[in-house]
Amino acid sequence: MSLPAELMPHDLSFDFSAEIQKTALASGQEVIGQPRALRALALGTSINAPGYNIFVTGPSGTGRQTAVRKVLAQLPSSSTLKDLVYVFQFSRPDQPQPLYLSQGKAEEFKEKLHDLVETLKLRIRQELGAELYKAQRDQILKKTEFSENHLIAEFESRLNKEGFKIVQMDAEESDPPLMDILPLWKGEAVSFDDLQDKVAAGEIQEADWNQTRERYYLFIDEMKGLFERLGEARRNMEKDLQKLQISYIRRPLRRLVQKIARQYPEDGVRAWLTALEKDVETHLFLFLSDKPVDDGQGNPALIRYAVNVLVDHGKTPKLPVVFENRPTPANLFGTIEARGDPQGEPRTNFLSVRPGALHQASGGYLVLRAEDILSQEEAWPLLKQVLETRQVEIQVSSGPFGPASAIKPKPIEIDLKVIILGAEGLYDYLVQEDRNFARLFKISAEFDSVMSRTPEAMAEYLKFMHDTVQKRSLLPLEPSGSAEVFEYGVRLAEHRQKLSTRFSAVADLLSESSYWARQLGNKLIDRTSVQRALDERKFLFSLPEEKMDEQVRDGQILLSVTGSAVGVVNGLAILDRGSYSFGRPMRITATAAPGDDGVVNIEGEAGLSGEIHDKGVLILRGLIRSRFAQDFPLSLSASVGFEQSYGGVDGDSASSTEAYALLSAISHVPLRQDLAVSGSINQRGEIQPVGGITEKVEGFYATCVKLGLTGTQGVIIPYWNIQNLVLNREVQNAVKEGKFHIYPVKTLDDGLFLLTGKELGHRDENGHYPAGSLGALIVEKLAELHNITHPKDEEEEE
Repeated sequence: MSLPAELMPHDLSFDFSAEIQKTALASGQEVIGQPRALRALALGTSINAPGYNIFVTGPSGTGRQTAVRKVLAQLPSSSTLKDLVYVFQFSRPDQPQPLYLSQGKAEEFKEKLHDLVETLKLRIRQELGAELYKAQRDQILKKTEFSENHLIAEFESRLNKEGFKIVQMDAEESDPPLMDILPLWKGEAVSFDDLQDKVAAGEIQEADWNQTRERYYLFIDEMKGLFERLGEARRNMEKDLQKLQISYIRRPLRRLVQKIARQYPEDGVRAWLTALEKDVETHLFLFLSDKPVDDGQGNPALIRYAVNVLVDHGKTPKLPVVFENRPTPANLFGTIEARGDPQGEPRTNFLSVRPGALHQASGGYLVLRAEDILSQEEAWPLLKQVLETRQVEIQVSSGPFGPASAIKPKPIEIDLKVIILGAEGLYDYLVQEDRNFARLFKISAEFDSVMSRTPEAMAEYLKFMHDTVQKRSLLPLEPSGSAEVFEYGVRLAEHRQKLSTRFSAVADLLSESSYWARQLGNKLIDRTSVQRALDERKFLFSLPEEKMDEQVRDGQILLSVTGSAVGVVNGLAILDRGSYSFGRPMRITATAAPGDDGVVNIEGEAGLSGEIHDKGVLILRGLIRSRFAQDFPLSLSASVGFEQSYGGVDGDSASSTEAYALLSAISHVPLRQDLAVSGSINQRGEIQPVGGITEKVEGFYATCVKLGLTGTQGVIIPYWNIQNLVLNREVQNAVKEGKFHIYPVKTLDDGLFLLTGKELGHRDENGHYPAGSLGALIVEKLAELHNITHPKDEEEEE
């Protein structure tokens, strides 16, 4: 039977009563049609426990990112946000130390440390310029100098008595200068070479020469010991001077440092300030030098007291929310920027450390796209490690000769949640492939592509339309335009009682409709404007569709929409371009002959068949065996294939079509070519629903229009797909006027009757079909094929 009038999808009955419009205006729901996802987001953002990170899944355009933004924007501000800085670690200069400060205190802390250094530069000079300090310093110096002079004078006096003298060697580069001892000859110091010449001349006895040389070595050893004692005395003097300096500096230094410490109660900050105080005491010379002192890396040595601010939440009104669109290791975990010295060598220090998105988001949320983070082979495992340990290590970039940095900052403790936006089904895949994933992402917020078409949902939908019109400064919506947009939403949902939640597509349609309303001279977006926008969109993307129609019309694609043929059925396929899809008929043929090869899937043999399509062909074998070969083994060599199809084929929506073609080829009963078929079939012969039914029906109608409508043409669809039909007005009118037909079927029997005009028949208690029925004919033909294939079996039976 053709589709009953009451089931004809020509009127979706959109109600724009005053009550609906009032509800729309009063609606405060900002995220529409996603109660399950919103509850998941609420749960994930409310529980403060390890692993409650959130993985958001759903089709593109369903408002996932918008919903996440709005949910996070409604969260209360946090009183536990911490600023983050790196400082010099005095005990391990190669490991910069992180400090955590109260919200908005980082820049202030940096300024106070800068002011402290500048104050110390003046204060230290003032304290050490006092007269009392100078007097005590001079006393220490004079005491040491007196002791040195006394010891040296005593030693020189003894040398003179022994006939020796201390002299300074000619060594310009030596500091301190080298000293030596020379013997005296007639009151003048002479070298041992000159003395040896006098021995050779007989002026000095050789025994005296040897004795002088022995005494020389003894005095040299004694002089070395003397100078070692003098050096030790000098070092002790330096220590005494340093202690003296510290004694004068300690109290004002402590007052200045403690003044800062009182403003920052954090234990880590106070401990570091205490270490800073001790370090300043041992590095007073940095503040006293007239020229800047270098740290050996080309930096002023006083940067050891600087502060590197990584994160300052002073201007963060609520929880930090960071959307990272390029989650490389450096962008996520931070990096160390190296600069070249005059020789071109890379140099780094703790001020070169730069924060990553994880640092910026600590205390709040980091939002990533799944396709971005999963494509980063290095970043994804590191991110999971961070979620496990709740610590971030700054990533040091490597050069051709190893790490480009000589410093390794200490890890930073973070407290945040990660939200990842992924495609539909991705969460399940990751759970199966990664044993740790479910433990790290315990919340799955699933966005649905459709929502029920209730009055409340329609009110929210209508509010979304009006909000979009206002935000994008579009022309106002007229009720007929709203109805047309509603119908578009139903069409996207592919269900007459549903609305699509792909709001980005709905918003785009409104923008395009407003444009065409202006082009048409309208002041409102009415039905005509929306329909023009849809028609124009179809025209822009329909070039492949037109080319295919030309090939059908010119006979390059063999297709008939009239008459009948054995083993040939017009199947219906969807051609999806990603941004646009359309349906068109495709000839499916079958052949049958004696043999034991079974049903051969031509696409499968050619490597063009997907797994689901392969399964559908296997189901055909079971169907034929159970329905028509109960009294003898199935002996059949048949093949089914999509004619003039040169791409991959998948899905089982053509399995009923293949069944009709195959049974026609077996029975030699012709099938109507003015009907096209879509539907999946099971082994019991029940017709199952398929996807894309609207596009398929409209596609065959368009082909019939191109080749000529006869009034008998139509489509056979699964009965359960009636609710999925949302046809355009041209097809609706053609069906209403009897120019085109839609036949919903529940079983194989219904479809065969429409295609052949013959009843399949019902089997009796013995499993036999009525005489003269199509079922009996098929059984008879299969028996003949078996007898031809296995003639011996027939002889044995006789």
